[in-house]
Amino acid sequence: MSQRYGEWDSPISARQVASGAVEFGGVAVDDGTPYWLERRPAEDGRGVLVRRDDDGTDRAITPDDVDVRTTVHEYGGGDFAVRDGTIVYSRFEDQRLYRTDDEGSDPVPITPAPPEQQAHRYADLSFTPSGDRLYCVRERHPVESDRASDEKEGAGAEPVNELVALSVEEGGEPTVVASGHDFYSFPRIAPDGERLAWTTWDHPRMPWDGTELHVADVESDGALASERVVMGGPEESVFQPSWGPDGTLYAVSDRTGWWNVYRIAEGDPQPIHQDDAEYGTPQWVFGLATYAVMDDGTILAVRSEASRHDLVELDPETGERESVGLPYVAYRYPRLASDGESLVAVAAGPATPPSVIRWTPDGASEVLRQSFTLDVGPGMLSEPAHVTFPTGEDGGEQAHALYYPPQHADYEAASGENARAGAGEEDDAPPLVVKVHGGPTSQTLPVTDLEIQYFTTRGIGVVDVNYRGSTGYGRAYRERLNGEWGVVDTEDCVAAAEYLADQGRADPDRLAIRGGSAGGYATLCALAFHGVFDAGTSYYGVTDLRALAEHTHKFESRYLDSLVGPLPEAEGVYEDRSPAEHAGQITTPLLVLQGGEDRVVPPEQAETLVAALVDNGTPYAYVEFPEERHSFRTAEARKVALTAELRFYGELFGFDPADDLEPFDLARGEFQKRTVGEDDGD
Repeated sequence: MSQRYGEWDSPISARQVASGAVEFGGVAVDDGTPYWLERRPAEDGRGVLVRRDDDGTDRAITPDDVDVRTTVHEYGGGDFAVRDGTIVYSRFEDQRLYRTDDEGSDPVPITPAPPEQQAHRYADLSFTPSGDRLYCVRERHPVESDRASDEKEGAGAEPVNELVALSVEEGGEPTVVASGHDFYSFPRIAPDGERLAWTTWDHPRMPWDGTELHVADVESDGALASERVVMGGPEESVFQPSWGPDGTLYAVSDRTGWWNVYRIAEGDPQPIHQDDAEYGTPQWVFGLATYAVMDDGTILAVRSEASRHDLVELDPETGERESVGLPYVAYRYPRLASDGESLVAVAAGPATPPSVIRWTPDGASEVLRQSFTLDVGPGMLSEPAHVTFPTGEDGGEQAHALYYPPQHADYEAASGENARAGAGEEDDAPPLVVKVHGGPTSQTLPVTDLEIQYFTTRGIGVVDVNYRGSTGYGRAYRERLNGEWGVVDTEDCVAAAEYLADQGRADPDRLAIRGGSAGGYATLCALAFHGVFDAGTSYYGVTDLRALAEHTHKFESRYLDSLVGPLPEAEGVYEDRSPAEHAGQITTPLLVLQGGEDRVVPPEQAETLVAALVDNGTPYAYVEFPEERHSFRTAEARKVALTAELRFYGELFGFDPADDLEPFDLARGEFQKRTVGEDDGD
């Protein structure tokens, strides 16, 4: 059937995108029993710990009124741990740790009530082999009652991070076993219980810039002795220390320019298999694991190359590498978990939704849980193509992206609807949405993304950009963003759109750009400093770099030292690259979507931007979600945002979506904010 781009009748609704996909957090396997954390949009993003029973049924372990979630570093991760049927998890409401068992008995708090709600937070939980003690990261936030007594520790300035130990059975006040660094992660104890490994880093570095791997002896009372640094430094990112069954310590390091797996023994650490590919990932959240050591010593690892993942076996004796042969190409935020005899992970592919899978060395694999049911017919899903395109000054550099063309089994473009002057009907091109990932040190992967398919099944192309600064292409590519945030990432988004338009795969007069957080920042920079795009959508985007540096949370409070420059020396650069300072240059229509409880990019930044758009007379729409934080967790918020975005593009690009949506009204010259509360339809 011939139909205009943007007006195809899609089988994927905004409601389905928003509420149909469960997000998976951490995974674990305890004596062959898999556990995983799922966040359910239909329950306002509540975190539920689930176990697969021997009879093949899935059972929620945590009570219906519990949200399993830690907010250490604000982004959390490492929310729970399981050993010998005992489960410890962080509860979102108070951030205390609770103990339960695999039968789901009544939870018992094992950490004291904090002086103020959520003032003491715990993450990255790790049991000792005996299961009677737990090591973890604690983050203590300043409270009014203890400012004076903790002044020497800097508690009045920012949260204090440290490693603590506590009794799993008795609970009580945790014992601080390591402190003095700005950040801690990966407390991992050796199989004999006699050594503990962990990583640290300090301002202004981020964990992908430089970390140190520490090892200490564990005394009978759980205290640490003879602490030493065995790997890492300011220019080396060490990731995920893990112990083999024989007590060998492994870790991932990018000392060669690529994150590879190393054996740490006497003398210099030795690579297991040296490779120009990535076996690590940026530590945005706790609990990440890109490899696992099996009982026979074999290392199973996620290998990343050209935006594709592969689960491989590494032989620590010979260094040989062999693909396991699983049909998945994406292990996003990888969390491999093993009990030595089986592996549990979350895996996905272009036509495979994110799934909790279990694999055993005999080659058997099974899907335990899918994020959503892919209920579409054949020929509906857009398969991405990895594209490399010229960028930078005079096109002398390269960047990468995944391009998703419009795809629908029942539709093709109406002849001649978008033909350019002098072009034949075969050159008609669809609208294009340039999708910019957050991070900014993150990576886009070929995962079945209903949000992308929401657009492609309606006749709108999407290009998901791995701009310079993204992970997956080595340290040099990742560091290309240093000092250039807002410049090279934006250049690459512009270059991707122009590249596809020049190839006839996108209409040069209907180009949109959208992104969240750092992706929202690139969106705003593209509109303020480049004249290529015809529409922009900012999801909680950064508008004021100086405000971000001064008011964001501890984890990212010095991130801009490397991305932009240290303050106050680089103050002029901050002004030059802040969209709020140049909002008068934004004449392209803009949709602003913002969470009212966002602590990473506070709503004041969106308010300031919109005020400038009003003064400038730029067409815009501003939608606030009062109870949302940094990223939208609830199904209602996601649905309303996505519906608004489609309406927005239809209004600007001259198509009428088949969804039978109301016309989209843009404000101009006056302040208008819509506060979400009413239903917006599908």
